[in-house]
Amino acid sequence: MKHQIITIGCEYGAKGNAIGKKVAEMLGIKFYDRDLVDSIIDEVGVPRDIMEKVESGVVIAGKGKEGEERGNFSKYADLTERAIHVQKQIIRKLAQKDSCVIIGRSADYILQDRDDVLRIFIYSPNEVRLKNVMESHNLSETDARILIQEKDKRYHMRHKTLTGSNRGDRHNRDMLIDSSRLGIDGTAEFIVQLAKKVFQE
Repeated sequence: MKHQIITIGCEYGAKGNAIGKKVAEMLGIKFYDRDLVDSIIDEVGVPRDIMEKVESGVVIAGKGKEGEERGNFSKYADLTERAIHVQKQIIRKLAQKDSCVIIGRSADYILQDRDDVLRIFIYSPNEVRLKNVMESHNLSETDARILIQEKDKRYHMRHKTLTGSNRGDRHNRDMLIDSSRLGIDGTAEFIVQLAKKVFQE
């Protein structure tokens, strides 16, 4: 099978993670979601609290005014640049190693120079996202709406920090799909058929 990478960016509540997992299963390739990528980032020595601050747009210096180091990762003078570099390197290594589906983490942008990448973005109407989040998290409409707003803000900030570009820029995607049209299985099947055409020998 030809080496292939499918990146899936998605709006919170649009079922992108479930769709990506289904795509990977149907193609028989590796699946990396946000949690798995985060666990790898932890393993290579980037503290989770540092990564969260960086992705929120906080610039973090590695040393205090007196030059004291704050933890192992703090030996780097600019933690912001180092954390971003580590995450990009992890995404690149995962893509190089095996054919795979990568959820989020701005992988579409990070891997933009490769010619074996299919870049998908999944979205849904706000009312559909709201319903999905209410059901999946057992939340009231008000709480689900607040959670979606918080996630949207965080994902936009994360993408801006990692790439310097707007998360909504369609020019870095090959296909935008409304998952409410076909559901999880139907959307996954559509992406698989597209991938087979794109990556055919």
